[in-house]
Amino acid sequence: KTKKIRISESTGNALLLFFLNGFLVFAFFLPNLSDINPWDEAAYYHAGMSLIEHGDWPRLAGNPLITLLFGLTYLPFKSSIHWMIYSISLGRLILFALLWLGTYLMAKEVEDFASPLVVLGFLFVTPLTLEMLRFPSDPLFAALSALSLWQLLKYRKHPKLKHLIFASIFMAMAGLARNDGLLQFVILVVLTALLAFRKNIWWRSIGSVIIPFLVIVGGYVLLRGASTGDFNLGVNERTYSNFESGQQIIYSGPGELGQVIESRIEARRIFGTREENKNSVLRAISNNPDAYIDRLVATIKRLPTTALEAYGKRFAIVIFYFVVRGTVALIRKKQYLLLAILVLWPMHLVTGFVITLFRSGHLQFPFYVVFVLGSIGLTATISNLRSQWERLAITTVLLGFSVYGLLDNKLAIFYGAALTLAAIWIIIFSRKRGYPTKLEAFLVVFAVGIIVRGGFPSPKLPVLGIDPKEQAVVFLSETFQQGTFVGAGSPGVVWASKMNYAGLNASDVPVNRSSEEFIDWMRDQGIKIIYVDHSLYNSAPRVWELIEPQIGLSLDRLFILERGNFQILEFSEN
Repeated sequence: KTKKIRISESTGNALLLFFLNGFLVFAFFLPNLSDINPWDEAAYYHAGMSLIEHGDWPRLAGNPLITLLFGLTYLPFKSSIHWMIYSISLGRLILFALLWLGTYLMAKEVEDFASPLVVLGFLFVTPLTLEMLRFPSDPLFAALSALSLWQLLKYRKHPKLKHLIFASIFMAMAGLARNDGLLQFVILVVLTALLAFRKNIWWRSIGSVIIPFLVIVGGYVLLRGASTGDFNLGVNERTYSNFESGQQIIYSGPGELGQVIESRIEARRIFGTREENKNSVLRAISNNPDAYIDRLVATIKRLPTTALEAYGKRFAIVIFYFVVRGTVALIRKKQYLLLAILVLWPMHLVTGFVITLFRSGHLQFPFYVVFVLGSIGLTATISNLRSQWERLAITTVLLGFSVYGLLDNKLAIFYGAALTLAAIWIIIFSRKRGYPTKLEAFLVVFAVGIIVRGGFPSPKLPVLGIDPKEQAVVFLSETFQQGTFVGAGSPGVVWASKMNYAGLNASDVPVNRSSEEFIDWMRDQGIKIIYVDHSLYNSAPRVWELIEPQIGLSLDRLFILERGNFQILEFSEN
């Protein structure tokens, strides 16, 4: 007899939403090279290729888990000239599925307060997942962090040590995906101690959450160190680089080398070099605390705008209102421990105030916590709409933001707030007895969200080799030997061609030389080819000013598309 596989109604609905969402955004999984992030995304897939081809295991700060994942996605396509595009297509699908899985499993643990369907409704209607996929370490870390929280919440209900062991394993994997996992591990230990203290199984619980993490993360460091002789984690160096990049919050320079590069140069002038400070952020801050305070104040002022960008200007105000309402609902139900877990879980983000660097992707890390609290708040609101105070609160807040959006010409905020308010009042006027509250909450999220979200990516079946960057890859791959040093403004095309990248948009590039001297400098660096696109002539205009006069003299143009927007130059033999 064959056993029938039974899928619960909740799981079936979740799968239906997942496949529907995947269908609507399927074009995102079939990119051309111009659709790919030429920095972070290309860097991680290149690291995966390097792992397979050369055995290059990165330091802990280099996010080894994602290197391994993309090494595996490289394997099926290693012989293709378009390997990077195929590998990224597969990688995006895997990360997209992991985000949905982590969110659903975590939401199942709080379904007493809000249906997982409502949580997934938020995930469906916001474009957040697609934005995260362009920075691959972000979704992998977020998904693994959500899985760790899932197990911690299971332990809250059923204090079995296996849940802590799995929570630790998932957190260790998150730590190998991004260094943020190292900080969030501390929060995991603290929350475990809080839960275990109440259940009088403190020592065994703490050991169960600490040991697996140390074995996995420490084991990787020891194995890599034993094979390479390098036991440096690289964490301090990476943190210090991010601290230098944080200078851009208040720096506005000439833009000759790009905002990030010039900000780092300015940070070295103000706080000293990394060598002088020995990669210590605290030592750098102590060199000029007034300058740091200026950065910190600017960061705090900028944070609300960054939060709006992270969750979408059309969605964020509404979501944050329901997050506050969800917090109130848990307090009223005396679910203090659950609320503490949800609030403390993303507290590793406060380190962003130290380096004064918050991009929208950082604030998206705990999106599953935000959506869960928002779902609890939405469910509580709809279930309590008979209350005059409930109707007054949501009407006042959303109407206020609608008016603000109109008066300040922020129509995205007006659009989201006004439509949500309209949906709430439609429920108030047309409610029938016995209509399921959780379903109403989902319908509000789904109906309003689909309207507010706007268009999905247009369906397409990309033809590879027509995109200008893909043509450049084909030309480089067929004309030059692998490993040739190629100077460029960004590494995407260079790495896709399996060439060595020489960054011309870097802080150590001598832009104060004459055009002839700059050409000689590039020769001395071993650069054989120059690839030109907008990342060079727009992001590093000074470098392009030094290169362009030498075309036809010291440089021969071998490839040109779109009136010079894409070029490949070779040093002449003269």
